[in-house]
Amino acid sequence: MKINITYVKLIETILTNDAESRDDWMLCVKKIHSWQMMINGVTKEQYFDKLFEQDSEEKYSYFINVDTIKRIWAKVQEEKPSLRGEKWVERQIQGGNYNVNVYNEMQLSLFSEEQLKQLTNFDFKS
Repeated sequence: MKINITYVKLIETILTNDAESRDDWMLCVKKIHSWQMMINGVTKEQYFDKLFEQDSEEKYSYFINVDTIKRIWAKVQEEKPSLRGEKWVERQIQGGNYNVNVYNEMQLSLFSEEQLKQLTNFDFKS
């Protein structure tokens, strides 16, 4: 399935304007589905029925798939680290998953010196 560039730009805009959505992909789902409800004339009462409804040829759906939103959300944050949330840094420190061999200066700038020292597999040299 080819993803419409509109959704990539829409998620990027949401992440840029709403810092809270950087840590919670479901906020992106809520905002995108609200936008699609308005465009398609779907009321809150109709939402759950329309969420899973497709036409007989299964080519049209009222809403973009939730999993697709999650994948785009993750991909946008991967490509633009500045759009990652505060919890991303905490998860990297907690999981010790930061690999010194794959860092770049932009990624390092996301961490404080103390946070870098907390990473289990990072030997910070000033």
